[in-house]
Amino acid sequence: MTRPTPKAVYRRLADRNTVRVAVTGLRRCGKTVFTTSFVHNLMSAGQWPDLLPFLKVAARGDLIAAEAFPLPGMPAFPFDDSLAAITGARHDWPAATDQLCGLRLAVRYRSRRPLARLRGTRVLNIDLIDYPGEWLLDLPLLAKEFAAWSAETLALTASGPRTAFFAEWRAFLDGLDPAAPSDAGVMKRAATLYAAALRKAGAPEAGLTLNQPARILRPGTLAPDDALLALSPLRVSTEAPAPGSLFAAMAARYDAYRERVVAPFYRDHFCYFDAQIVLVDLLGALKAGQAAFDDMRAAIAAILQSFDYSRSGVRAWLDGALTERVLFAATKADHVSSNQHPNLRRLLEEVVAREANRIRFRGVETRAVALSSVRCTDDVLGEVQGQTLSMVRGLPAGRSSETALFPGEIPAHFPGPQDWREGRFRFLDFQPAHVSGARGLPHIGLDEAMQELVGTRLR
Repeated sequence: MTRPTPKAVYRRLADRNTVRVAVTGLRRCGKTVFTTSFVHNLMSAGQWPDLLPFLKVAARGDLIAAEAFPLPGMPAFPFDDSLAAITGARHDWPAATDQLCGLRLAVRYRSRRPLARLRGTRVLNIDLIDYPGEWLLDLPLLAKEFAAWSAETLALTASGPRTAFFAEWRAFLDGLDPAAPSDAGVMKRAATLYAAALRKAGAPEAGLTLNQPARILRPGTLAPDDALLALSPLRVSTEAPAPGSLFAAMAARYDAYRERVVAPFYRDHFCYFDAQIVLVDLLGALKAGQAAFDDMRAAIAAILQSFDYSRSGVRAWLDGALTERVLFAATKADHVSSNQHPNLRRLLEEVVAREANRIRFRGVETRAVALSSVRCTDDVLGEVQGQTLSMVRGLPAGRSSETALFPGEIPAHFPGPQDWREGRFRFLDFQPAHVSGARGLPHIGLDEAMQELVGTRLR
């Protein structure tokens, strides 16, 4: 497997005036909104430090100013367009970023360290890199041969809601002999059916997230018809595949995908991140039902393998990766009343508990928070059937006027069978509130996330 060069690792360790923060998460978790709010509020906090009371450098009045710059060698994060979408006349959510992109936020501040104070103000570069969390789902493929991946995928698609989505593809595989001579037309048909099934499984109404290879749904800079994406698992026989067989040809294509698409991302980018925030849309997973919620848990477990620094784990090939902390964030906290935020955080802690424990053992700091990158509701009290309840008031998606509603409650632990049977999770999506953005963007917990990610470097 490919590893960072010693020179690259040295450069990553030597540049202590820069902290590299990766922003990732599964689809619809709010990555673009988080990055936009992070940048805009830090740029505003020099003038209005009360925007970020839990970011210590701002709270103590030592944050002077921040300015955004392009990040060398990387596509630009669309900050101006994203901010304009939130604060403009339409007040809409920005378009999602579906490829690797980033920017550099230079923060000028006064340090409280004795020697640093003699040198006056200091500048810390915060490199924010936004990338689809689904790409991390491909990491296990690096340590998994084609036969093993095929067997696991066939088992996964034989139960639950995937059974219907993958029925046509599975029926096609039933008529194939993996040991038959390689046929380009047959391989193309298998790959086309598999990709179509993945799209059905990954559609918002299905809400399934454990979909591999990830680049079929989130290709980034790859063309959708790139030959590297023309992949499909095949049925596994007990006999070793002969050279020139259908199975051998698809296995070679799978190996090319791992070596030319998956490995370079980790070698060239992932191993240089100092901190990462993994955004999780727990509300969306609860709303989508038990199958989607369980699938989200499995996807997060697969994603968190990326942070296993065990020499014997799937990351052993990535020698030199030195991520110091991983922050898990349950997003859209403003879609429920504030008295539900502790339960939202506790549920996220339970979702990531096993994997988080393993990466903490490897020396990576972890924490879970509940946040809303851009707050679009207010807490209000209202009566429902004679009871006074905590409610939220905002503009639900698809409606023309604000309303106050009881959004429901968040379980502090995994939902039980009765919770799913009663369909108790009916959380609504909301449009952004009408804010100008001149004085930053309203949020919940964004400053706490900032302190976790970069606070120790702004002392």
